Amino acid sequence: MGPLEINISYLLVTFLNVGLIIGWPVMSLIGLFMLRRRILPPTTKAIWALIVTGIPILGFISFIIIQPQGNASSNAN
Repeated sequence: MGPLEINISYLLVTFLNVGLIIGWPVMSLIGLFMLRRRILPPTTKAIWALIVTGIPILGFISFIIIQPQGNASSNAN
């Protein structure tokens, strides 16, 4: 390999790593702001906050898919 040739697989892995490093905090913040607007009991919010921040990318995706909603008794407060 010459001095100016680029190893494409190394470049792709590097971009993937940088994307994950940047994506995790961004998705966590977005998820936390979305969670803040939900009407949920405090315990449920705390558990979701731990899931969204503790499990990289998958916590945010699960929050988006499940879309947690409060029950009728929590809306009365």
